[in-house]
Amino acid sequence: MTNINTEGLPPEMQARIADIIEKAKANAYQPPAPSAPTQPAPVPAQGLQNPGALAPRGPSLMDHIISLRVEVDTLRQQVNASAQVTEAVGQAVGQMYQMFQQQTEPSSYSAGFETAQPSQVDDF
Repeated sequence: MTNINTEGLPPEMQARIADIIEKAKANAYQPPAPSAPTQPAPVPAQGLQNPGALAPRGPSLMDHIISLRVEVDTLRQQVNASAQVTEAVGQAVGQMYQMFQQQTEPSSYSAGFETAQPSQVDDF
């Protein structure tokens, strides 16, 4: 950290960087001073005290099967929900189609001329 080039920086930035470096040097790790020797910890008895605690077992095949069944059930629910939405949209579109099909009167000004019989007295 001693070879930092701050020549091109503004003086405020140079001062700030120098301050950060000084704080980092002040907080540097200092090895603990040797103290009075302490008593060594008691040596544990030979042999395994709890053999099951040393190597935790991974999930069993049954755990995987249960997890997969839960995922399949969740996917089944999502597919059913999607089918219900599709059915509801289809019903709404069908109702709108029927609503427009029920119009028996001409809906535009020109439709009246299409259904009228031609006049024998009109000049062309």
